[in-house]
Amino acid sequence: MMLTTPPRARLKALAQGISDGHGFAVPLAARFAARIQERDWDDFAHDPTQLANGLRDLIDALAPDGIPVTIPGLLTGKDLNLAASEHVRVSLEATARLRSSMGDRVALVACLPDSGSVVGGADSLITVSKEFLAAGADVILVLDVSAGTVPESLTSLGNIARFHQSLALGCDSRQGLAAVERIALTAPRKANAVAVTDIEIPRNVDLDVLEDWVDAVRG
Repeated sequence: MMLTTPPRARLKALAQGISDGHGFAVPLAARFAARIQERDWDDFAHDPTQLANGLRDLIDALAPDGIPVTIPGLLTGKDLNLAASEHVRVSLEATARLRSSMGDRVALVACLPDSGSVVGGADSLITVSKEFLAAGADVILVLDVSAGTVPESLTSLGNIARFHQSLALGCDSRQGLAAVERIALTAPRKANAVAVTDIEIPRNVDLDVLEDWVDAVRG
């Protein structure tokens, strides 16, 4: 389903608590974008030009509501130093380029690890989140809180995002953020607000499968 209101305008309305009754579809499809560009994965993920161009091609092919500007699988592991991460620097540059070229056509989503995974904890995570918001990201999505752990509160990150007319979301409510919906690629359904795929989508997925997921999530 194609909606008349541009995705970024819809996202800004959601940041103000205003819903149009449709879900907001964000497929985690960077690997599929690399396939569209016919790029080697390692080169694609570590080059801002390839990353920005591939994500732009993904937008043209799929017309999602939002796209991830970071690749969650590259920002994992204990004691990750976000400030020194090459992928973070590459993604920030790609974010700025896409914000300049895409306008309101799509929302840009920075997927970041939870504070318990990174050097410097919540302070470091918030610092890097501010960089993404300044570069033009519309959503900060904090993932990967382990079961049984008590994460640091990121309520202040939610306030910072709202100042930028953006959203900060978590994988569940324990972070003090609204929770994103994770909807299976193989069992799509209508979302209530922002939803991501339950997995990072493999390179060889069929475009029809992605289109069906986006349409179902929007409802």
